[in-house]
Amino acid sequence: MKRGVCLKLFFALCVVVVAACGAEAAPKAPKWLVLDPITYQKGVDGSTFDGIDQLLLTKLVQAKKYKCLDRDAYDTAAREEGFGAKVELVPAGYSMRGEIVQMLLSGKSRTIGGTAKKEYVATVSIRANDLRTQQPYEAETLRVTAYCQTPKDMLVFVVQRVALAILMRDYPMYIMDYDDEDDELTLSYGADFLNVGEQYEVRRRKEIVDDDTGDVVYKEKTVGVCEVTDVGKNTSSAKLVSGKAKKKDVLRFYDNAEPFAVPVAAPVPAAAVSAPVGEVEIKAKPLPAKKQRIAVAPFISKSSAFSVWGNSIPARTWMDDVESHLNTFLTQTESFKVLDRSFGPEIDRELHRITDDPNANPNDVCRLSNKLATDYLVVAEVMFSNVASPGVDFATGLPLPPPSVIFAEVRFRCVVAPTTQIAWAGTVKMDASQFGGTAAVFSSSSAEACAWQIMLMIQSRLASADFAKAEAARAAALKAQQEKQAQQTVAPVQAVSEGVKLGF
Repeated sequence: MKRGVCLKLFFALCVVVVAACGAEAAPKAPKWLVLDPITYQKGVDGSTFDGIDQLLLTKLVQAKKYKCLDRDAYDTAAREEGFGAKVELVPAGYSMRGEIVQMLLSGKSRTIGGTAKKEYVATVSIRANDLRTQQPYEAETLRVTAYCQTPKDMLVFVVQRVALAILMRDYPMYIMDYDDEDDELTLSYGADFLNVGEQYEVRRRKEIVDDDTGDVVYKEKTVGVCEVTDVGKNTSSAKLVSGKAKKKDVLRFYDNAEPFAVPVAAPVPAAAVSAPVGEVEIKAKPLPAKKQRIAVAPFISKSSAFSVWGNSIPARTWMDDVESHLNTFLTQTESFKVLDRSFGPEIDRELHRITDDPNANPNDVCRLSNKLATDYLVVAEVMFSNVASPGVDFATGLPLPPPSVIFAEVRFRCVVAPTTQIAWAGTVKMDASQFGGTAAVFSSSSAEACAWQIMLMIQSRLASADFAKAEAARAAALKAQQEKQAQQTVAPVQAVSEGVKLGF
């Protein structure tokens, strides 16, 4: 008897487990949604957004997340019912209402695919309304930015953003999968709603039950940022820019200028417990330290030439030599990204190639601009004086070093390129008595010494931490060299022999 009871309990438990599994795997029931017509605040040109209601409804229907009701077809359905058709009018639970708050030109422009486009900025307010009370219970403000040829072209971008905001209210975008071979995330929305280059916050959710209402609410926190790299029909691919992520993390709109800070990785215990399958956390690869971009502009001078011991040296030759050495020394510090401005024609050809390509992505232009634009620009003006020698060295036949005279004074400035603010300025004075030899040797060695002094002043001001490390390394190397020389200059002790004694 007891055995029969146990079998019955076992089968009953199996049924409960199967039912529970089936209920957990069941998809969410689509919600009924009504879209109210888009409205406009005073001053907004409504003709720009003609057709936005129909486009938005189409987008939401194609997403297959909602059961959307077309209230414009209500009268038609009522007439058909009068002719005997069986029409079932389904009441919706809530409606979505949008309002175009403003449409502005930012003043920025860009040439994309050979077409000049301007940056438009639209602000949209979205509200969810309870149809039983007509009271809004949730609201969100969206800022939509895009480069367009006409205000009418902006319509597509506004519809795309508004539709995604409505969908993400009930069906958040989330990380569906992760490919560890190429560190690629798979997102749950495709080309109808996402664009390459967009960034989204990665949010970690935790369910909490409200004891008063019994509803499930979510506690969220930002754990990372991802960037869309490719869009497909139903899904998209993204790369983790910073922070961390794992499957089922949700994504939110991300409009901040600065990327999410990368948290300091904590040491992993030796006996760490492995996470369940599907819950493996992905961490962004550490980004390299950002280096300031710097470019050396051609030096200028009011003098066309200067003479060394009667030999004329073109000012342009000497200044170009200083610029070449300065680019080399700045690169060797590894504190800056040094941009070579001598390749202007190649840069222009690359820009034309992208802007004239009808299939080019607008992000290509942005990336090239980021590579070519500079943070700092070094500009300088040089004053020259002629150098005369007091005589000739009778042993070598070369001119003697001249007396202490300033033959070149270089006044340079480090300018913040985006704002033209002077970040640092300095003066280097070259004393002619430090250099000897022929006029050509004098010119070459003085140009190298001048560039070295300018580099040290720039690095000490704009990359002080790197400069301190370099100075410590130079001091250690000099000390080691001096100790080595001191050991080599110690005179060897001569051994005194006692001689050989001869016995008779």
